[in-house]
Amino acid sequence: MKWIEKHRPGSFSDVAGHGDILQQIEGFILSGDIPHLLFWGEPGTGKTLVAEIIAHKLLGDHLDGNFIELNASDSRGIEDMRKIVLSSIKHLPFFVEMKIIFLDEADGLTPDAQDVLKRPMEKTRTALFVLCCNDITGISKAIRSRCAVYEFTAPPVDAIVERLRQICRVEDQDIPGTVLMEIALNAEGDVRCAVNELQKVAACGGKTAEIDRIMQQYMNTDVVTA
Repeated sequence: MKWIEKHRPGSFSDVAGHGDILQQIEGFILSGDIPHLLFWGEPGTGKTLVAEIIAHKLLGDHLDGNFIELNASDSRGIEDMRKIVLSSIKHLPFFVEMKIIFLDEADGLTPDAQDVLKRPMEKTRTALFVLCCNDITGISKAIRSRCAVYEFTAPPVDAIVERLRQICRVEDQDIPGTVLMEIALNAEGDVRCAVNELQKVAACGGKTAEIDRIMQQYMNTDVVTA
């Protein structure tokens, strides 16, 4: 099983970085008054992950029928918005107070499709919209004004290293800290990439050429920097 799925964080405390953002969102959830949300930033920085954790916190075991997920790069036009999104919010949520409409890669929505969303986002009391995108300029000002907007920047390297250490403890892997640091640095803020690389290294038993290669690269880099 891929570690990126096996060790997918189930709570905010397990997410690498974004402490201030997560604290604010946690406050929204605890208050029972959460605005529509727009997350933007580079791939692998945790946008979709945080959206999914929010869904689990708000919906619990009642995701089915209450969590509507749409990849806007596949369904990007007016008819998709009307058929999937608008029709879903006409019906009351099941066993919970609200539905969640999750639009991933929302910068792929056409301008007309975004226009269709404006009124429902403004008027609905039983649906929470969560949008994720890489390019904030692809989202209209009208949609942005209806959301609490958060930029997801690359997590600090030490936060990625700590996440890798947590996974190593669960998997009973004794991988040197210098190797974890090099994995985190090479990932350039992409936690998914770091976890995938960690699984590759662990598959080598922690002693084979893959770790030797990474260690040698780390040492050479250190010498050049010095």
